[in-house]
Amino acid sequence: MKKKWIIMAAILQTAHAFAQIELRSEYLPQQKYIDDNRDKTDGKSSVLTTTFTATVPVSVKPTNYQQPSIWAATLNVSYTSFSNDGIAAEALPKEMGSADLGVMYMTPLHEKLMFIGGASAGIYSTDVKKIGTDHLVVNIYSSFIWQVRPKIKLGVALIGNNAFDKPMLIPMPYFQYHHEKKRGMEYHAELSYNPRFSVGYRFNEAFALRIVNRPKFFFSLAKVEGQKKYFDHHYVSLGLEPEYRFNNWTVSGTFGANFGRTDRYRDREPSQFLKWGNATFDPSFYISAGIKYNFAGKQK
Repeated sequence: MKKKWIIMAAILQTAHAFAQIELRSEYLPQQKYIDDNRDKTDGKSSVLTTTFTATVPVSVKPTNYQQPSIWAATLNVSYTSFSNDGIAAEALPKEMGSADLGVMYMTPLHEKLMFIGGASAGIYSTDVKKIGTDHLVVNIYSSFIWQVRPKIKLGVALIGNNAFDKPMLIPMPYFQYHHEKKRGMEYHAELSYNPRFSVGYRFNEAFALRIVNRPKFFFSLAKVEGQKKYFDHHYVSLGLEPEYRFNNWTVSGTFGANFGRTDRYRDREPSQFLKWGNATFDPSFYISAGIKYNFAGKQK
């Protein structure tokens, strides 16, 4: 009986560590617009983005391994407001927003091998007041993650969606290195759909200070002069991030710079997928603040 309760407690702890919600806002102050000739113009643009994400387990079952099988509901909501002046007002939308609801399944295939898969559907638009079926994006994904070492994970993922109007399958590598102690140096390197690289120092269980590098990417769908378009907004942030934990809450803020900001329309065709183009704005400051609730308290 005692062993049974220990197993159940471990399963619940895993599920709670997996479950979290987060609210974050990011601000890019005014930046000068760079035209197609790579010349800086008098056009300017600032950006405020707010995102809300939630992962909530709805079914947890024991397996023959230490990790349980988990079904979870996922929600990802994002809204970006652009404040544009001059030529930037002609080249960019005033807003972009998305709301995506899905289901995710994860289960161990071996002591060190995990399968994660799921599907979701959402609305992605550059005008939240005009939403139609053309703004619907369906996503499916599957991945295999191998725990190579206690601090290292390797994997491969296959992602499919119709963001470029036709179904596409996109392979992606996965890599994560994470080193963290109750007190001392921290290192994190992650190559995935949400990449992050950081180095810092944890002073105690409650407070840590890091230098964090995050590539960020947002997209929406639009119609311009009757033509289907794909609009993407991406940049790279680098800054100092203090983090404070209390109970199950984590509060953090980042102060630094953003560079490589690129905002542009592309034809909504598969052939345009890898045509990223050059940066359309010069570097500027970067500020973000967020709060996260993790059902197990501690998270990586």
